[in-house]
Amino acid sequence: MRWFIATLAVLSVLLTATVIWACSVPVFRYALERWPADKYSVVVFYRGSLSPEHQKIVSLFNKEGAITQKSANAELQLVNLDSKPDPKDVELWKKQNSETLPLMVVRTPLPAPVPEGFLSGELTEENLVRLINSPLRQNVAKQLIDGQTAVWVFLESGDSEKDKAAFELLSKELKRMEKTLKLPEIEEADIEQGLVSVSPDSLKLKFSVEKCSREDSAEAYFTKMLLATENDLKDFKEEPMAFPVFGRGRVLYALIGKGINAGTIEQACRDLTGPCTCQVKDQNPGTDLLMAVNWEKLVSPTTQDEKELPPLTGLIGFSGEAPKKADSVKLSDILKDSSDEVNSQSEKTKIEDTANSTTTEASGNTTSPLPSDNSEQQSTIQSESVEKTQSSSLIQNLLIIVSLMILLVLGASYVMVARK
Repeated sequence: MRWFIATLAVLSVLLTATVIWACSVPVFRYALERWPADKYSVVVFYRGSLSPEHQKIVSLFNKEGAITQKSANAELQLVNLDSKPDPKDVELWKKQNSETLPLMVVRTPLPAPVPEGFLSGELTEENLVRLINSPLRQNVAKQLIDGQTAVWVFLESGDSEKDKAAFELLSKELKRMEKTLKLPEIEEADIEQGLVSVSPDSLKLKFSVEKCSREDSAEAYFTKMLLATENDLKDFKEEPMAFPVFGRGRVLYALIGKGINAGTIEQACRDLTGPCTCQVKDQNPGTDLLMAVNWEKLVSPTTQDEKELPPLTGLIGFSGEAPKKADSVKLSDILKDSSDEVNSQSEKTKIEDTANSTTTEASGNTTSPLPSDNSEQQSTIQSESVEKTQSSSLIQNLLIIVSLMILLVLGASYVMVARK
């Protein structure tokens, strides 16, 4: 009897959890709208005090600093080695085997796949620029914001024959997936709860591939970041890799060498396009990438009078030889201009979505947004609708829980009677 009751109890909990946490919105879209990017830890080791130049770099992480203003998912930790630091911090510093100070060590979001840090170097403006942004990352971000299902980053091995075969296979299979896969039908209840902000008909099933060379200096930090999404990827230096990136720059997992095949590609695509079986981000696979993108502003509905954030400043004028300095300025300009491109692309998409929703409203779709000139009234109505929907959803969940508890009691009673 105890075994029966325990089994029934476990099933009840699982059923309840599934009802509460599952939704019909595709994983890639739910992640884009609902999963904030985890923060990378930038640990700066120094002794005594920082110089004015280094203090200026550190200040970029402040609330009014350029890095924060550009919404880069990175946080700063200062460790003074002369002030009795935490033993764990000292251990991290020793693992770098570097006498350079101030030393910048970067770790992936906890739990860190690479606990000793995937990147370390001198604390300079140039290194900071390369860390938080790159042309390829901005390109990936623009496509995701535009509604792309996923952007596959193809990391070349350097072996032209291997790379060509794997890239062609990946491209071919992704085209096949676009034709054969179907997005789940989003339930009306999930739309009413605001689990998706766009019309289900506007969701795209489209994949793209972006090549990344291990020899590209502008993407050197990004390459190290990709290899840090799992703890053993650095051991496959001679194999091409494919990383499906979705949501707000989240890598699902890596396909390596012969692992880039029809079966694994299809499985990854199905994982991304299927319904979100669990809304809790930490219970889903994947590691976020570090990007300088204001996802909240570009993905969530915004008002017309919202202003653009100021450009990233104070990251020009790096020291070094002329070619290196030119490359640094170019990257710094990317931090200013590429974000503007993302903003522009997002505004274009929003205008198209608005036009589509207006057409839908004219044809009798009751879920389309209200006219923009009644924004205050619209906000009130939407707020009341969300409150009612949430209240209704809570009542439904409570009824389900009560029903399961009753079934549990009845089942236990039946067993006891049967034994007698």
